[in-house]
Amino acid sequence: MRKQFSEKLHQEMAKNKDLFLLTGDLGYGLWDRIRIDYPNRFYNVGSSEQLMMGMAAGLAMDGKIPIVYSITPFLLYRPFETIRNYVDHEKLPVKLIGGGRDKDYGYLGFSHWAEEDKQVMKVFKNIKTIHPKNIEIMNKNFNWILDKETPVYMNLKR
Repeated sequence: MRKQFSEKLHQEMAKNKDLFLLTGDLGYGLWDRIRIDYPNRFYNVGSSEQLMMGMAAGLAMDGKIPIVYSITPFLLYRPFETIRNYVDHEKLPVKLIGGGRDKDYGYLGFSHWAEEDKQVMKVFKNIKTIHPKNIEIMNKNFNWILDKETPVYMNLKR
């Protein structure tokens, strides 16, 4: 599901110069095409999740469409305050994309588990949450997510 999402995002970035991708400390090849083809709209901020979310908020306030991708706990749990204070409260159109569900990253230990993301997201009143069960549902919601003028969180199975 992650690979299909990255391919669709690459296609959309060719059409829409306002799309930006921010990710944190992920070195695998999922985003290589975007990193190479759109270097001015791709940011790997390292293990600085609050900074990543703050950058996304700033881009959204400037009229851009930030897509923020990371392994789910690092996307939601570490920058919780920034999501709460800026993305949710201000209804900024930041697109939060979490990689991994439940114990998808079980071999990496508890810090990488995403067993509570649904409960965590219930705290946010203004962020629409989607957990697609398959690629078809992810594809069906892809453009809606990008076009929505309020924040969205989508969790992708590993």
